[in-house]
Amino acid sequence: MNDMVLAGSLLYLSIDMQFQTAEFDSCYWPVNRWLLVSYFFIIAFRFSHIVGTMHAASGSGDFLLNWRHKDTLPRILLSLTWLFILPMFTAWTVVGTFWLYDSKRLSERCLPTGMSLTFIIIWQVLSYGWIIIHSTMGGIAWVLERRLRRTEADIRAVVDTDTLSRWGVQVGELSGYTDLANNSIAGLTPDQIKSLPEGRAGDLNLGEDYECSICLNHIEPDDSARKLCGCGHAFHRACIDLWLLRSSECPLCKQNVNALCRPCQVDVTPDAYGFVEEHWHV
Repeated sequence: MNDMVLAGSLLYLSIDMQFQTAEFDSCYWPVNRWLLVSYFFIIAFRFSHIVGTMHAASGSGDFLLNWRHKDTLPRILLSLTWLFILPMFTAWTVVGTFWLYDSKRLSERCLPTGMSLTFIIIWQVLSYGWIIIHSTMGGIAWVLERRLRRTEADIRAVVDTDTLSRWGVQVGELSGYTDLANNSIAGLTPDQIKSLPEGRAGDLNLGEDYECSICLNHIEPDDSARKLCGCGHAFHRACIDLWLLRSSECPLCKQNVNALCRPCQVDVTPDAYGFVEEHWHV
């Protein structure tokens, strides 16, 4: 309904402008043409947004914030919006501001003080507001994309063939910013995770009936496992590594793994080179 009102209003203004051509004849610049092209940009933006949202995959979030649309049409419309419509509309609005100012400066009769001049000034203010809002949205989309790439890099840092065989080849690929809610990297870093004890389950003395509480499968003696510091709970390495990227707490006892793995608080005499070896609780 809002879009219908917008389209109807712009259509009415475009038609009405044809009956006010005489008011623009004394202008040094074609201010009326600037208004018509400005209307076209607004309609083009709304059309792109509506069609892109209709064809975007379900659950992909806001059309303008997701840079990872799978379908071709949403990708084309998104690129058109950010790379053409917004930059061109910004440049066109600046041009219109200069045209209006220069026309008033060169011709006292151009756009006499009244409804026409007031409307154009209000329209320019709204245009700059539109530009600021959508430029901010573009910045948010860029920040979200950077977070997605950092998250994927952290996931790939702990993923190997064992992880892929258990969780699938798509484990390190995110479809869009909405996946950040379930894949937020709020736990340990890949280096911290890799520093935890790991090896064959048989070498870690876990017992025959030890179960991984993440995948709910038994940990076989030949499975690659990882043991957490302090609490000593063990899991499939492919399971616990992905868990620890999202949370620094043990899935079973909820103790902070990072806190349990801090260096021992003991005095160690530095060696001849001034280095001190850190001993870790396991």
